[in-house]
Amino acid sequence: MRRVMTFFLGMVAGGILLYGAEHYHLVRAPDGFHLIPKTESKLAATYVDIRNFTPADWAQHADVAMAITKAKQGQLLENSATQSLQDSVQDFLHPGQPSQ
Repeated sequence: MRRVMTFFLGMVAGGILLYGAEHYHLVRAPDGFHLIPKTESKLAATYVDIRNFTPADWAQHADVAMAITKAKQGQLLENSATQSLQDSVQDFLHPGQPSQ
């Protein structure tokens, strides 16, 4: 009986995780993790690390940018763009030195 309960508990936990993966983006930003509702229910882009995103990366992840904007978390987009610009300036001024 114990194995059956463990199996059903695993099924419930898996179902909850699958529901979360279909309906939310887990976004890692410089200030921590953010749970952003997806605009479409799908498994794509469940976890996205935006700490070093460039404008080209945002173009490839337009659905994540749209979800962030819709969730009124626009500061995540601004912080990412600012950090990218700072890194580019740092690389230009001090080539070969790692960014901070």
